[in-house]
Amino acid sequence: MVWGAISYDSRNTLVVFPNTLTANLCFSLVIQHVVLQFINSIQWGVFQQDNARPPTTVVTQRVVQSVDMLPWLARSPDLAPIEPVFYING
Repeated sequence: MVWGAISYDSRNTLVVFPNTLTANLCFSLVIQHVVLQFINSIQWGVFQQDNARPPTTVVTQRVVQSVDMLPWLARSPDLAPIEPVFYING
């Protein structure tokens, strides 16, 4: 599993997980240390999640309630702004 973040003029390092991402790992490694820091470091940051199970747990949802959310287009995943990054990196 890979997690990444982009904005108009910045990006974070891709976070690669060799194993399955559990809700606890998602919260402690991604949400707490990467997502919130990245969003707070840019102006007008908006978070978009892909509705995978780990980021949609109750604990994670409580934490990300403080940030603006961009809805995930379930039937149009290719419209997510970060999808080309994953395609390029293979």
